Amino acid sequence: MADTSTQVVQNYFETFFSHDIDKTLQCLTDDVVWRVQGAADVPTIGTRRGKDEVREWLTLFPKHFQPLDFDITRTFENDDQVVVIGHFTHRILDTGKEFSSDFATICIVRDGKLAAYNFLEDSYGLWDAFQP
Repeated sequence: MADTSTQVVQNYFETFFSHDIDKTLQCLTDDVVWRVQGAADVPTIGTRRGKDEVREWLTLFPKHFQPLDFDITRTFENDDQVVVIGHFTHRILDTGKEFSSDFATICIVRDGKLAAYNFLEDSYGLWDAFQP
């Protein structure tokens, strides 16, 4: 029996937090569209296409963020679309500030992998946490 779309997304998050970039990339389609919305001067913000560009994002993330808490509170699935909502706290390594936000992630699953990832958070709060 194939994994549900929700299981595919849950596996992605578990793999991401294992800090294994190659395994995390295996969770994505070759043509993945990866989007994190917010101010362009925050290093991890923007749209990336394909595994090579997402590899860059996965390399940038631990250079700027130390995850302190990440809780998924609800997951909604409709066929190939999964919406995940929750709350997180990160330390911004550039400034030492802590940043907390509710989040929503909209994912599209295709062939057992993430084909699209759109992360929504308090983008102003994130930008502010990067300010000296």
